Amino acid sequence: MFPYRDNLIAEGRSYGVLSLVALLAALNIPLFLDDDLQRRVVALLGFVPIRFALHPWAQFHTLITSVFLHGDIFHLLGNSLFLIVFGRSLERLFGPVALLFFPLLGLAGLLAHWSLYPNSSSPVIGASGAIAFLMGSYLVLFPEARVRMIVFLGLLWKRFTLPAWAFLGYWGVLQLFSTLEGSQDGVAYAVHAGSFIAGAVAAMAWKTSYPYAEERLLQFTTQTFG
Repeated sequence: MFPYRDNLIAEGRSYGVLSLVALLAALNIPLFLDDDLQRRVVALLGFVPIRFALHPWAQFHTLITSVFLHGDIFHLLGNSLFLIVFGRSLERLFGPVALLFFPLLGLAGLLAHWSLYPNSSSPVIGASGAIAFLMGSYLVLFPEARVRMIVFLGLLWKRFTLPAWAFLGYWGVLQLFSTLEGSQDGVAYAVHAGSFIAGAVAAMAWKTSYPYAEERLLQFTTQTFG
């Protein structure tokens, strides 16, 4: 089951999100073509919890650089899809300049992963933590948006829509439960869960502290929902 777009159809293209997707592709595709180079880059720039525990300041840069690295083309495509689906409306609401903070959005998730697995020597890479932050924010800001989904049933496929609160709520709870259960399927669920919660908290803080938040949201949703 994959989301492929939402129904927030504000005018204007999301050049910031598209630029991020292009940057991720430019950085990772050359690595996919050279396994040895990819291993060396991941060893140098990936987030390794035990290294961070032993030398936090020397490894601090990996909290940011790891966001840009991906394991393979499917990892990259999946993250790019979610970034496009949930990032475009947030860019339109806050402006493309806000995406300059994208590399920092996964910090909470990476630190959550580190707190649970401080002795792990497995590198954590990928933009999914930063994207989970966006998804948590999206849930708080646009709960009534409708997300268009596609599900593959063997050779068949079907399209349908779900409210954002249903899909994102399910996704967030799944990440949290998988974290608490200590799932060992190679997915860093704590990164997802920690960043998702951080994104939701950040959005709630913006809604309650920014004086014109409700007016901006009302104007935005009026334009997009018609």
